[in-house]
Amino acid sequence: MKKVYVSRLAGKSLVGFLASQGYEINTVTEYGVINEHTSDIDAALGLEKDSDGVLKPTRPVHVDPRIATHPDIYMCQLGLWNEAGLFFGDPEKLAVAYPQDIIYNAVCTRNYVVHLMEQTDPELRDAIMMWHGSLQRQPGEGDHREIKVLGVRQGYTRCMCLPVDDNSFIVSDEAIAKPLENQGASVLRISRGSIKLQGFDTGFIGGTAGNIYVSNDEVTDQRAIVFNGDLTVHPDFKAITEFIRSRNILPIWFEDYALEDIGSIIAVE
Repeated sequence: MKKVYVSRLAGKSLVGFLASQGYEINTVTEYGVINEHTSDIDAALGLEKDSDGVLKPTRPVHVDPRIATHPDIYMCQLGLWNEAGLFFGDPEKLAVAYPQDIIYNAVCTRNYVVHLMEQTDPELRDAIMMWHGSLQRQPGEGDHREIKVLGVRQGYTRCMCLPVDDNSFIVSDEAIAKPLENQGASVLRISRGSIKLQGFDTGFIGGTAGNIYVSNDEVTDQRAIVFNGDLTVHPDFKAITEFIRSRNILPIWFEDYALEDIGSIIAVE
């Protein structure tokens, strides 16, 4: 079963499209994750009725409420598309104050791990190495695959960095872009702004998007990057879509609502 994790704030057009592509929708809320198979939603989210019969949460919100429905705060996608694994963090380790809210907000592809490494949860670091060691070797690879671990000075790494493929990234932060370029990655630098993020002045490109498979009349399981909202409003729209298409990946967006950062769209096959 293909699964995708999205914020409860995700646009209806996005959610409907993902469902049409055969993904099980796992909705991230302030108090937990639910999906179509959740039989008792109130119990799953720790909601109980008070003496007046009003549902009240019994669980704390561990991070800033403005980002408390963002998947990339609680979990980290290990790799892309058919290689993707998923690490679920421990919410009890999170806290409202930075950097305790970013301990799982890393970018991980077959070839790169990018994060504020001194703040990365040690269990996530271990999980990344185990996942990478389990990958099948590609033609031409030696016995030992190298994964480049890049320590950067930006903790909200997954928010500001969109992995396009194992070696290509769209980035809106110099502290992430320069180390990647120095290690030989292909980087498209884009301007900040033009992205909605509830409660903040602006959102970020990584938090709007995710790597999925789509099917159409010509290609089955076409690699795609899907955006939550109208990508055409971004001043770097043309550069973004050309960068993605040049890698034989299909960009998808929805023009009926604003481009919004929802803490990434995390899919596992």
